[in-house]
Amino acid sequence: MKAVARHLAHVGITLVSFLFLNWLNELAFIRLEQSAGVNWVFIPAGIRLLSTLLFGLAGFEGLLLVGLYLNFHHFSFGSDFRAWSGAVAGALAPYLASLFARHWFDLRPRLKGLTPRRLLFTGALCGVMSPVFHHALVWVLSGTVDWTALAVMIVGDTVGILIVLTAAKGVIALIERRHPATQVMRRWTS
Repeated sequence: MKAVARHLAHVGITLVSFLFLNWLNELAFIRLEQSAGVNWVFIPAGIRLLSTLLFGLAGFEGLLLVGLYLNFHHFSFGSDFRAWSGAVAGALAPYLASLFARHWFDLRPRLKGLTPRRLLFTGALCGVMSPVFHHALVWVLSGTVDWTALAVMIVGDTVGILIVLTAAKGVIALIERRHPATQVMRRWTS
């Protein structure tokens, strides 16, 4: 029962975090929008990767739910396929990128082992995978690819991912330094 509650909490944290950063992104970076839904800075992409790195499958589930909500109730797409495919691509690509990173870099809890170089690689991997998945599914529907929008999405997602992951890594390090149990352990082990 405790594991189910934790799983649902992780899904909820992902949902709320993504919605908040999407709102913040629209507020702060709407002027950098290249076209509808394609932005030069997209900080919610950072939550996509961070939630899957921290929460695994629960992060994927939260991203899929928030993607479906936003695609059907906030953004306007020409077809249901586009809305569904966007939600799936927005959840699946970061989940796969996080699985690759966990495997290649042997990541441990709280992103231990995610050095700046690995952070850059993982962020770039997800920053490419998610837009490519989005545009591949649009290509299936329309038979065309908007190469400019794809390039802007890759830049925007990568920048957003690096902003959020760098901030999260800093917050985690700060919390660990200030956490009472960590301080007690340092006194006893030094």
